[in-house]
Amino acid sequence: MRSVNRMLVISAVLASVGILIVFGALFLSRRIASHYQPEKRLLAPTVLPTLIPTLTLAPGQKAICTYYIQATSHETSPKGLALILTDSGKTFTVDIGTLLILYCKAHNFHISASSSQDIFEGAGSKNYPIHLPLNAKGAFRVIRAGFGMIQVIGTE
Repeated sequence: MRSVNRMLVISAVLASVGILIVFGALFLSRRIASHYQPEKRLLAPTVLPTLIPTLTLAPGQKAICTYYIQATSHETSPKGLALILTDSGKTFTVDIGTLLILYCKAHNFHISASSSQDIFEGAGSKNYPIHLPLNAKGAFRVIRAGFGMIQVIGTE
């Protein structure tokens, strides 16, 4: 009889310790989760970074569209961003892998991309073959994080 009581006491103690461990783990996981801040997406800077080189235009040329790109180090599934005339002068924050398609209206034009971190690769290259949508002037794929500028330059 005494051994049965001892077994019941030991079982109750072990069950209590187990319950304390479970509740302690739940308490700690909730406490850790309450301190966890999900990573926030970078907002487009209000002042353009000085890392973006400026392009010098030749006589007779004028910039029709200028787009500023801030690329984050996030890699996402390939997605696209259509850049139109009214987007000119704006800064866009994109992830690595984003396809930038230019729809700036121009008849005689030249497209140039500039980035000290070399964040762009011309879409349509052997690595990223594409067929441009109707009315698109050009496209670039973002291949690494950094800052860059794309300009559509009108020529006479």
